[in-house]
Amino acid sequence: MPRRFIFSFALVAAALTSQEAMAGTYDLNLSRLGSINGGVPVGDDAAFRSVASELGVLMAPKPVDSADSLGLSAFAISGSLTLNTLSNDSQFWKDATGKDLSKTASTMQVMGRKGLWPGIEVGAGATHLFDSRMWTVSGYGKVALHEGFHHLPIPSIALRGMFSRLVGAKDMNMTTASADISISHVFGVGKTFNITPYAGYQALFILARSHVLDITPGTDEYLEGSSGPNEFIFRDAGAILRHRPFLGARVIFSVLRFGIEAMFTPGGGRAGDLNGVAIQDSSGLQQQYTFSLGLDF
Repeated sequence: MPRRFIFSFALVAAALTSQEAMAGTYDLNLSRLGSINGGVPVGDDAAFRSVASELGVLMAPKPVDSADSLGLSAFAISGSLTLNTLSNDSQFWKDATGKDLSKTASTMQVMGRKGLWPGIEVGAGATHLFDSRMWTVSGYGKVALHEGFHHLPIPSIALRGMFSRLVGAKDMNMTTASADISISHVFGVGKTFNITPYAGYQALFILARSHVLDITPGTDEYLEGSSGPNEFIFRDAGAILRHRPFLGARVIFSVLRFGIEAMFTPGGGRAGDLNGVAIQDSSGLQQQYTFSLGLDF
């Protein structure tokens, strides 16, 4: 192998490594949520649950589609940009990131959808939180219980289940699952243009725990003679439930697909439980506004 190629490869590898080492604004450092109590490291479980609650809403996949299914032979691909709000002035975000955050955070979602049997649809995709190293990989299945007669004001009705798994977060271990019901109705204009308004409700469940955390990451307790352990962990205190009503519209012109969707998620109110101790979820109201562009085949 030529030396010039080896040298170039080393430079590229070094650049990629240095980028991976740089934490973004929204990347978490959950060891900051710990403290020493009586010589033992302990974590702020309520702060962790609140961060996980809002992060789960940010990263969970969004429907961005109507209740109608694609049909047996069709498939679709789309890319979406979402503007999300979060409780940036809350202490739990300041402690978890060590930064002053903006009120809004942007995410990108890519999704592929495939119609199977009439009324059944599956899909898979990924969501990325900008200015972070965090992604979720996701999948979903949808069943159209009734597909409306387009010449009558009868809505389509569908049930959908979605899941996602967080990757790229060094401290957080998170899985989300959701179930939603939606209604929609197609309004056709000519043979190549239609608009489909839709609305629905989604129940989002967030399961979160941390990896092993070091409260003094720059200290070696063995070499420096620490008097006790420096590691702790945030355990799963039970599923976090967030309610996500949504409404939107899908426009199809020939094979082009345009979408807009709004989700409004009230603050979390479901406390967790760790050994009989209630762990509060202090997450606030979150709004999500999504703009989508794609192709239908």
